[in-house]
Amino acid sequence: MNKDSGRIQFFLGALALAALLPPAGLKAATGCGVIKPDSTDAVAAAPDHHKVILENDAVRVLEARVPFHSYEPPHTHPWPSVFFEQTSGPTEPWKTVNIRWSEGGLSKGFESSDRDRHNLLVEIKSADCQPAPAVDLPATDAVKIHDPNLAVVLENNYVRVLSVRIPPGGKEPWHTHTWPAVVVYFGLPPSQRLLKDGTKTARPELKELQVTYDPSSQPLHSVENLGTVPYQAYRVELKPTATAPR
Repeated sequence: MNKDSGRIQFFLGALALAALLPPAGLKAATGCGVIKPDSTDAVAAAPDHHKVILENDAVRVLEARVPFHSYEPPHTHPWPSVFFEQTSGPTEPWKTVNIRWSEGGLSKGFESSDRDRHNLLVEIKSADCQPAPAVDLPATDAVKIHDPNLAVVLENNYVRVLSVRIPPGGKEPWHTHTWPAVVVYFGLPPSQRLLKDGTKTARPELKELQVTYDPSSQPLHSVENLGTVPYQAYRVELKPTATAPR
């Protein structure tokens, strides 16, 4: 079987699977948090282009690369995701980014990519569950304090994406984080984290992509930028869900 016929058979099979599912993507109809990747999943079907850099029961984070003029096989993304698209060139990785919500589902891939593509997908495993009822957040929550350097760049029933920016020599106002979160750093100047009890935790300069996971809320704290360039981080905060299927 040649590459073209194999690709067609794969894509037709994926289409047949999609016909049995709700149109918003690969959503489970009989449970909550039960979606499982299969052989069409991006990591299995296009392993040269997708790398898992973090995974737990709540999320899977993929780094996706499709170089200029390269072929990417058809594949699926079983979960919706917060999609970070690198909009700067390959010589300036993550200097600028576009952040959006992706419903997932089928991707036809590329016969020959028209540019270098470098993306980060924070896949939300609970997105087939009903959102939990909204609750009032504490007055210390990062958004409630209304600081211009703590800004919401995307929000829906499942996530709130917070941009954290600290100018050189600056320090955040004291605040808390209410929900668990995937924290994305594309590079950082040296900094230190401060707690109200006087604890100071130094963090050295970071020169590459790093993704971490905060499994719970965060206490009252501040971060001080000790460097000469802006501190920039993104928190993909995971809102609570009910146990009923979506």
